[in-house]
Amino acid sequence: MNGAFERLAKSVLNRLGQDALLVSGGQSKTVRVNLEFGVQMHGPYDDAVFERDIATLAVADSARTGDLLQHPLGHFVLDGVLNSNGYLQRFTVQRRS
Repeated sequence: MNGAFERLAKSVLNRLGQDALLVSGGQSKTVRVNLEFGVQMHGPYDDAVFERDIATLAVADSARTGDLLQHPLGHFVLDGVLNSNGYLQRFTVQRRS
């Protein structure tokens, strides 16, 4: 059953994502990533609403916090893991100038 979920995650990124370069530990590789801008997130006690930019990558890409993502829309640093379902990981990202 895991194979089916892996194929589903890959097809989602193939359809919604774009090619980008993931730079991790001095090495780089081409990955598919879906970027979302201005995603509204609630604070820990639903007391505030924040807007963050989010990147979704395959877990198999082995992305880590602090890695650099060179995307056609700009360069981003993976700021923190938002969530992971075992096949896709979502990171908050910060634009790097």
